[in-house]
Amino acid sequence: MRNNKPLFAMMASMVAWGVGNPIGDIAVEHMSPIAVFVIEMVCGLLILLIGAMFIPALRRAIKHIPWRIAIPFGLLQPGFAYLSGNIGWQYGSVTTGAILMSSEVIFLALGGAIFLREKLSLWAVIALLVGVSGAIIVGIAGQASNPETAGVQLIILGASIPAGLVGALAFLGVGLAGAIYGLLMRRLNSEVNIISLTVGQMTSASAFSIVMLVATSTEIPTPVGIGNYFYVAVLAGIIGTSLPFLLFNYAAPKLTTKQTAITLNLIPVVAILFGAVLGRGLPIGTQYIGIGLVLISLLALETGHDDDIDSKSASPAFPQT
Repeated sequence: MRNNKPLFAMMASMVAWGVGNPIGDIAVEHMSPIAVFVIEMVCGLLILLIGAMFIPALRRAIKHIPWRIAIPFGLLQPGFAYLSGNIGWQYGSVTTGAILMSSEVIFLALGGAIFLREKLSLWAVIALLVGVSGAIIVGIAGQASNPETAGVQLIILGASIPAGLVGALAFLGVGLAGAIYGLLMRRLNSEVNIISLTVGQMTSASAFSIVMLVATSTEIPTPVGIGNYFYVAVLAGIIGTSLPFLLFNYAAPKLTTKQTAITLNLIPVVAILFGAVLGRGLPIGTQYIGIGLVLISLLALETGHDDDIDSKSASPAFPQT
């Protein structure tokens, strides 16, 4: 049972992220992505700080944060990833987001082959191409079927870009950030205190969110203005930040790429099912084709990995600071 703890912890983190996705989608519907981003990050950090008042181990961890690692990690995850995800929720649906963000598995396999020198068979390469094709179909179909963004154009750097495409690219950005983060965590020195790292990440991401808030002159609405939707954003921050990151940071260095890939598939399943319960919609039309291709790709990646991929990387680990 002891050996299964990292896997159970990883699965729990994926379920938490899957539940948090449609909750975040609801919050973004009633306030700006940056406002939700700030609330999520600050609430996640506050949960850790409040916990430190009652948990001695957490209180000790705050005194030994490995800032040299925590700052870049936090800017990437949850910083960039959550900001991109909120932008995606503004211009896309739960179904589109859940499937496109599952591209993290594809990016993770590619990153493992390129940077960790893990071998990819021809079967795996074909599976990756199928997965990318499926993600593109889901994104295009989601753009066309979303009544809130169909026909809407955004002006970015002087260019007119379909709003649905912006949402799809933002979701893919989440997948890319997650894959990079997963690869970095596999190289993490086992001596790094996971609790200290998580507190540092949340602090770094919170500071980043406030910088974005000031830079964009965004106002955070109050419960008086938007009612209970403010607390929906708070709930998204509580469920989707500190707890899953603590679990993920604990489990990732102890699991293989294949094990992580398998558990990552829980996120879109939980997100779509919980999103349906919350009335966030189900797949539409050709999205089913794209979803099928992505799931086939993920299944092929899970069953077609070479043995070398299941072994831990021998790359140098990040030192503790």
